[in-house]
Amino acid sequence: MKNAWFNFSLFLLLSLALSQCDINQETNSLKVAASDPFKESIVPSQSFEITGKMDTVLQGSNGTMIVIPKGAFMDSYGNTIIGEIKIELAEALSLDEMIFSNLTTQSSGQPLETDGMIYIDAISNGEHLRINPKNPIYIEIPTKEKIPGMMAYKGIRDSEGNMNWVDPQPIENYLVTVDINLLDFYPNGFEDEIVKGLPFRKHDTLTKNLSDSLYYSLSVYKLGDLPEIAEEIIMNEPYYNKQSKVVNGKYTEQSYYQYYNAKTQQEEVGFDTSKAKCCGIDPAMIKVLKSGKYDSTLIATREFQTRLQSIFETCENEILEVYVNNIGLDLYKLDSMAAYKLRAHKMAKTFENYSHDKLTNVRNANKYVRLLRGYYGKELSKTKKELEKLRRKALKQLDRESKAFEKVAGDYRKLLFKREKHRMQKYGFEWASTGWINIDKGTQPKTWFAQPLEVKLDSKVEFDRVYCYAVYTSIKSIYRLNTDDGETFYVGNGDDKEMLMPNNGFGELIGIGYLGDKTYFARETFIPGKDIFLNLKWEGKNMNDIKDEIREFEKFGKENRISKDLEYMAIFEKEKQRQQKLVKEKKFIETLHDIAFPCCPINPDGKVLYEENCSSCHKINQKLIGPALHDVTAKHDIAWLLAFTRNNKKLRDEGNLAAQAIFEEYNGSVMPRFDLTNSEIEAIYDYIDEYNSVNL
Repeated sequence: MKNAWFNFSLFLLLSLALSQCDINQETNSLKVAASDPFKESIVPSQSFEITGKMDTVLQGSNGTMIVIPKGAFMDSYGNTIIGEIKIELAEALSLDEMIFSNLTTQSSGQPLETDGMIYIDAISNGEHLRINPKNPIYIEIPTKEKIPGMMAYKGIRDSEGNMNWVDPQPIENYLVTVDINLLDFYPNGFEDEIVKGLPFRKHDTLTKNLSDSLYYSLSVYKLGDLPEIAEEIIMNEPYYNKQSKVVNGKYTEQSYYQYYNAKTQQEEVGFDTSKAKCCGIDPAMIKVLKSGKYDSTLIATREFQTRLQSIFETCENEILEVYVNNIGLDLYKLDSMAAYKLRAHKMAKTFENYSHDKLTNVRNANKYVRLLRGYYGKELSKTKKELEKLRRKALKQLDRESKAFEKVAGDYRKLLFKREKHRMQKYGFEWASTGWINIDKGTQPKTWFAQPLEVKLDSKVEFDRVYCYAVYTSIKSIYRLNTDDGETFYVGNGDDKEMLMPNNGFGELIGIGYLGDKTYFARETFIPGKDIFLNLKWEGKNMNDIKDEIREFEKFGKENRISKDLEYMAIFEKEKQRQQKLVKEKKFIETLHDIAFPCCPINPDGKVLYEENCSSCHKINQKLIGPALHDVTAKHDIAWLLAFTRNNKKLRDEGNLAAQAIFEEYNGSVMPRFDLTNSEIEAIYDYIDEYNSVNL
């Protein structure tokens, strides 16, 4: 059903046609008299309460839409009403409603063809109000089709319920503006996706400011603005890391990470939305349209809102500019222009159908053409610069946070080296340009030997985070054990699970666990070389009691104090949470990006990429030329998978044991390099996980 718009004066029963009418008579007609025989069957009234201070849009139960600008009503003295107003509305749009209400369609005895009737009244403080003829209200009524020559009539009903329609007014075929902030200028589904992503930062509920901020920011968003994945930030002494390297007499930064570091080159991929016609409508263009300058033009109409949703589907900025740059032309002419530009596009027929409605323009449209000449281009350029400025400000804040953490991480690497140095020198090693060397020539008995140590938590508590330390009191040294799963802890690396230990005396194993705001403590004495597998028994203790338990080790050097290490662990946990939050935000923003730019999605189709790049050599659930892929995401973290998929030879050359093992297992069969983005590679592994969840 199409919509009818017309300018309306108060207290009228109307016989309506499509489009608009301009009636400024004043009348004080009640809906029905007490003696009216049809008072029980007349169409019921609906009540609304509004304030005269605000623009208001009301919708009747049968589809009548009433747009009431602020200050539209006056009292009998001509004073504008800004207080509370009660609106009464009755709709008679069907034949049955007209018959039971005795709404006969005659004018002075002559029959009329009708398209519907309504009654409206406004009361404030018990007084019936009038409409300000200079600030009228507008009404939209559902109608099946446009009938030429229809008029708008004022209805007079006597005490016996007889109707007479008088004072016909021609219907002016103008579009009518509404408050542009009441129109939906987002792509279909955009705000629904925001709701799914809540809470977001400090926002728990959907607001207009949040929607605008997220949508407009996409105009300048680039893929590299947020990290691809969270980095592995837990470090340990490099001596036992098989990937550690010494360059120019120093350990490399990578040497301190137990696993392949997830610091990958971030992709700086963006879309120049002013030039990339095929991606989607530039949100900056929509921001310009909602700047206030277009509030009295066809842009601020429901008819344009309908077309805008179709414009989003075209992904063509030029189609939006057809309407913006020619706002003085009738809407149906703009529809025809859009259809012509899209003549080879699937959406061409949609705009051709719009043109058949023969909709015109707002009143005095040419006035706004003069006022807005040159405004759009200048404002769009200004808006893009403002959005880019906000983007760079946000990136600078992220950079400051990253640099602040990197300084802490650098300090911790220095502490770890001092910790390692203290122990190694106690064992008689010296640092050389290539690393640690043992200067013992074999004539003296060694004070150390390489021994394994593995620890099970043996706890019913599922800790948020937990740390285990081997304490060698004889040399005043500590070593924080590594873990792959948070349940089993070991010294050294994941393959050997051994380290150099003093060959005399006892060691202490200290465990500290966190669950919410609760802390837990465990302590076991072990004999190096004899006690290889240990289980820790835990008990809840507050942090002050834990400090008392480890106070005896506070006499060690600063680098060998558990309390100091825990300070760094707390900072690293906070950074881990920050990065996880950024990763979550990245996925959220990219989902919104794909709605705003549907023709250039960031999140690619993993199944298609798998079939195009992987299926010739791999199957998910069985070996082919290469290994089966069903368990790769369980065996390796995403950082390793990104590096291996993109260039496995480089990973092997760097000495990565897992990459070398696969190469040897498949008799030196070389997987080719893939020039895929991080997002594309992640999509492939997401598809594999999804396949597993359904089929395995």
